[in-house]
Amino acid sequence: MKDGIRKALRISLLTETFPPEVNGVSFTLAHLARGLCEQGSQVEVLRPARDSIGKEDEPWSEVDLPARPIPNYPQLRFGLPCSKLLRARWEAQRPDVIYLATEGPAGFSALRVAGKMEIPVVSGFHTNFDLYLKHYKISFLKPLIDSYLRWFHNRTLATFAPTDWMIEELESKGYRNLRMLSRGVNRELFSPRRRSESLRKRWSAGELDRVLLCVSRVAAEKNLDLACKLFDQMIEEGKATAGIIVGDGPEKERLTRKYPRLLFPGCLNKISLAEHYASADLFVFPSTTETFGNVVTEALTSGLPVIAYDYAAPSEYIEHGKNGFLSPLGDQDSLKENLNLALGMSGINQAIMSRKARESTKRADWNKIVAKFHRDLVEASMESPHCSNYQITPAECVRAPA
Repeated sequence: MKDGIRKALRISLLTETFPPEVNGVSFTLAHLARGLCEQGSQVEVLRPARDSIGKEDEPWSEVDLPARPIPNYPQLRFGLPCSKLLRARWEAQRPDVIYLATEGPAGFSALRVAGKMEIPVVSGFHTNFDLYLKHYKISFLKPLIDSYLRWFHNRTLATFAPTDWMIEELESKGYRNLRMLSRGVNRELFSPRRRSESLRKRWSAGELDRVLLCVSRVAAEKNLDLACKLFDQMIEEGKATAGIIVGDGPEKERLTRKYPRLLFPGCLNKISLAEHYASADLFVFPSTTETFGNVVTEALTSGLPVIAYDYAAPSEYIEHGKNGFLSPLGDQDSLKENLNLALGMSGINQAIMSRKARESTKRADWNKIVAKFHRDLVEASMESPHCSNYQITPAECVRAPA
């Protein structure tokens, strides 16, 4: 970057999830907002209005958007169309660049208003909505969703995705101007040093016993029935002592009833979560719908070998047989086989794999990731958006051209 180019920006970040909501996208966006502020920029977070509020001492500002609860998922809300609100706000205080982390009605409004005002816009691909559809029995919408998402992101100057795997997937679908925005992990918080023998005693696990862990939003798209089934089988066969599913969501009550031998502690604070990671022995991640999967790097950093499918974060960080085990995407038999292999390891091999798991995440440095992202936003702020790309009407949205 040439000397003299302005590095401090006024950034508008529009999202449908943000702390204190508990999920990977929420935490990622908070890391980005905080890091961008530390780079000297001003960040306003536009997110759905809600009853709960975050910490008051954060460096960014927050703006309420009109919203409604997501059907069957009332703890989360989606933004409603809000063109007038956004135009008034951005006319009063014009941002240098807008980052859209959602493609819903609020994101559509922002894209349209920004185009008319000729404000540079970039976007992030944070959620595989099209992959969620089968879990909610609406797969017939997939062609329309695929087309709309591609159309939406190709109307921005750049689309940020977290892994090479995800970028290749999006390129194959016709997405353009893709850039990397990886994810970091807090290596001080998540550490083998947080292993708690008192916690293991509560699980009735001795020093040589194996404890299986999964951390996830407890929702249909996370494929937790598979993890619970495998955990239950391993306990039944005497290969594991305890199986723990950390997290909350609409499927928790059903799974708790179906698998009474498993433990469901719900959502945990950061320290307790770190202790759960470090006090378990193996991490199983059965999801097939991730864009990244922050819990994978959290588990690895905590010294946990990870059994997962070969895509998203696992494909970036796991070396099969070194710090975890990878299965072809969706191959449940392979996932079970790999879990049996992991449970059959000797104590020495378990310790070696645990050490390599920790070492594998050294490159997941939030400071470096945010610094690169800030440079990308500075470059985007200097672009002149093609106005014809941004003059959008709902009819065009329905057509969603390729």
